[in-house]
Amino acid sequence: MKIRKSLVALGLIAVLSTTACAAEAATSSTTGTSVTQSATADAAGVAAAGGPGGIDVGSVSTEAELIALIQEAYGDAGLGLHRGHEPVQDVLTEVLSISHDELHVRMEEQGQNLAAVAEDVGVDPQTLIDALVESWSPAIDTLLANGTITQAEADGYLAALEEAFTFRVTWDGQEATPTFSGLEA
Repeated sequence: MKIRKSLVALGLIAVLSTTACAAEAATSSTTGTSVTQSATADAAGVAAAGGPGGIDVGSVSTEAELIALIQEAYGDAGLGLHRGHEPVQDVLTEVLSISHDELHVRMEEQGQNLAAVAEDVGVDPQTLIDALVESWSPAIDTLLANGTITQAEADGYLAALEEAFTFRVTWDGQEATPTFSGLEA
C-alpha cells in the first residue's frame, strides 16, 4: 500500500510540474500581437531546453526550427521585463556577473530591462547582445555547414537573431513583440 501511495504522489508531482510549466509558457499577447513560444517551438518540432519554451540550440536541424529559435530570442512578453530568461540564463550570469535572484529583483521590483541592468553593473548593453547572439549562432552555422541555407541566408538569419536579442535586451515593457516568420523573399 505504501508503494502505491508513493507512486501516486510521484505521479501527482509530475503532473503538477508539467501543468506549471505549461501555464508559464502559455500564449501571451500585447497590443494586438500574439506570440506562443511553446506552440512555435512545438510546431517546428523543436525540443524544449532550459525551461518553458526554451529551444535547444544544438538540436536545430531545419530552417523551420531556426525560425522558431529566432522567435524564441524575442522572449515572452507575458512574463514582463524578465521575458523568460531561463533559456539565456547562463549568458546573463556570465556577462552581467550577478545572481539570478538579483536579476529578478532588478527587473521585477525595480522595473529595469536587461539594458538598464547591464548599464548598472558596468556592462555595455551591446556586449550583452553580442554574447547572446554568439550563444545561439551555432544553430545558423550548422545549417550553413550542412547546406540547408546559403551564406546570404545565414547572414540574414544572423541579422534577424541580433535584432531579436536587441529587442529582448532593450524592451521597454510596452512595444508589441514582433513575429519572425522567416527571411523576406
